[in-house]
Amino acid sequence: MSITKDCKNCGAKFEIEDEDLQFYEKISPEFNGKKYLIPPPTFCPTCRHQRRIAFRNERSLYKRTCDFSKKNIISMYSQDKPYKIYDQEVWWSDKWDPMEYGRDYDFNKPFFEQLVELQKVVPRMSLNVINSENSYFTNYAFGNKDSYLLYTADYNEECLYGRFSNKNYNCVDFNFTYDCTQCYEVIDVKKCTKCFFSQKCDNSSELYFCYDMKNCHNCMFSTNLRNKSFYIFNKQVTEEEFNQFKNEISSYENLQQSLQKAREFIEKQPHKYLEIVNCENCIGDYLRNSKNAKYCYDSFNLQDVKYATNIFDCKDCYDWDFVSIGSELCYEMVSSAIQMYNCKFTMNSWEGNQDLYYCDLCLGNKNLFGCVSLRKKEYCILNKQYTKEQYEELVPKIIEHMKSTGEWGEFLSAKYSPFAYNETIAQDYFPLTKEQVASKGWEWKDPDKKEYVKSNYEIADDIKDVPDNITAEMLQCEECGKNYRIIPLELKFYKEMGIPVPRKCPDCRYKNRIAKRNPRKIYDRKCMKEDCNKEIQTTYAPEKPEQAYCDECYNNSIY
Repeated sequence: MSITKDCKNCGAKFEIEDEDLQFYEKISPEFNGKKYLIPPPTFCPTCRHQRRIAFRNERSLYKRTCDFSKKNIISMYSQDKPYKIYDQEVWWSDKWDPMEYGRDYDFNKPFFEQLVELQKVVPRMSLNVINSENSYFTNYAFGNKDSYLLYTADYNEECLYGRFSNKNYNCVDFNFTYDCTQCYEVIDVKKCTKCFFSQKCDNSSELYFCYDMKNCHNCMFSTNLRNKSFYIFNKQVTEEEFNQFKNEISSYENLQQSLQKAREFIEKQPHKYLEIVNCENCIGDYLRNSKNAKYCYDSFNLQDVKYATNIFDCKDCYDWDFVSIGSELCYEMVSSAIQMYNCKFTMNSWEGNQDLYYCDLCLGNKNLFGCVSLRKKEYCILNKQYTKEQYEELVPKIIEHMKSTGEWGEFLSAKYSPFAYNETIAQDYFPLTKEQVASKGWEWKDPDKKEYVKSNYEIADDIKDVPDNITAEMLQCEECGKNYRIIPLELKFYKEMGIPVPRKCPDCRYKNRIAKRNPRKIYDRKCMKEDCNKEIQTTYAPEKPEQAYCDECYNNSIY
């Protein structure tokens, strides 16, 4: 039997199905023979997602001082944040002990306030970067080499300005890109070489202004092609004709005209209603190899998972953003990964945690409640050690106290995030104005005014005419006015690929790329193929100009 509720945040009605209620009961903790039920959510799925990702800052980096060594470092926390920030090397070392910050639980104060007070005194890592070489200006990154401004990205080399991308070489301005070489301004691209201004392409090379292409080579302004070479506007051309078109984009003015032509052509072509591959009983987008995964996005290898984004290889989990991997029976999680078992309301925690509640930055622990930065500990509350018997006696009392304050079963409010709302990826997916953020009681960070310096430097129209000393110039974004630079590795890429220097800063280029992806929202519509009108669920909003086709009509449109 389902329940209909009004979202406590946005007021929208949402449904809690019987399978949801069974899940909440299944994962509810039990102490001394009594089960402490996790109540149904009071926020709708969309607002729960927004609340969680308001705790994840990937792309806002600052210069600040390490609170341990006093060295100047790069950090995702600005200097004015009320937290103790340690450089990566120090945080991972044994030079400090997080148990020194343990404290007793205070039943006269709300739990969330006590947890946030603990978060402010226990050291936090400056960046989430592991095993990288000459790639310090990265975050949520692992194993990168000679790379710059990469976020949620692993095993990339000589790559610049990428997000959620792995195992790429010499790519610039790319999102959701995997196993690619020398690609530029691409989104949702896999195993491609020298592809530019393209989206949703696999196993292809030398594509320009293309969309939804597989096993294609030397194509421009084309969509929905398979195993084709030398096509322009979906029509066969000679190699000479192709090269003539290709050589024209070294001019910035010509490039802008080409981008406009591509937008107009692609909008009129059939678009697949959802990107779901090898899935059974699933609904979502960019979802692969899954069973019973509902309202999940950018994920694969899921089983019995609901309301998740960017997670992999997990089962029996709800409400999780980033990254899972081999986990089970978890709920309301963000930025946590690798063999997490039976954990709830936890963030930034990794490597074999089990039975964690409301924890942050914890690794390889069991049976923790409200702890921060602990490693391989057991039976701790607010970083204080207890015996098994003491822990199992105290936690039920804390849960009862949290029930009385309305906190039990809720993730932390965005007002408790260590970041301003517009520093987090929540602003990417749920953009708000400063006034809207203030009305919710959340934090907003104004930009550093010193960054905006008027620049009169004129960038040459053609990349062939751009001098090497442009790397010493301060440029100004034509969209937002923010200053930016072209670094030497970047200029080398543009010259080798014959691509004009961008007139927009990396932030604006990134925002324009993610705007090309559909929102994580499902709409009930009808197939737009003439004479079909089959009922479909799609991420294409009714007001969008693209032609959303059902599976059968889409498959008939590719060639």
